[in-house]
Amino acid sequence: KECLSEDRICRIAIDENDYVVGWVGGISQYGGNAWELHPIVVDIKHRGKGIGRQLVRDLEEQVRNRGGITIYAGSDDENNMTSLSNVDLYDNLLDRIRDIKNFKGHPYEFYLKLGFKIIGVIPDANGLGKPDIFLGKRVVDWIQ
Repeated sequence: KECLSEDRICRIAIDENDYVVGWVGGISQYGGNAWELHPIVVDIKHRGKGIGRQLVRDLEEQVRNRGGITIYAGSDDENNMTSLSNVDLYDNLLDRIRDIKNFKGHPYEFYLKLGFKIIGVIPDANGLGKPDIFLGKRVVDWIQ
């Protein structure tokens, strides 16, 4: 029911048997200028087939059609998957973001492949040493 409100976008991917294999949602923020990508889910049996990429691209188009400018997503690191976990991010934060390493398949790299950039981190968002990594992407052309 929430998905049907005007400030939301919900899109699904279905397979050849009409089974839902993926879902992406967007939530309008900042007066519609920015949209939070939440959630994105792809059935484990269908991962690695481009479904997530297609869902995000579709969401980008939907956001652009509604006058949105930016999409952003939070990607928690609760399980020590990156070099940003279990360190004091209040010390040299920008250097740590620049030098981020992916140890265990953290999804931030999925977003980077789609043109997103790391735009920030909330240190300790999920407990001490467990940050939330924020990624964003402008979906319209920059005007100079």
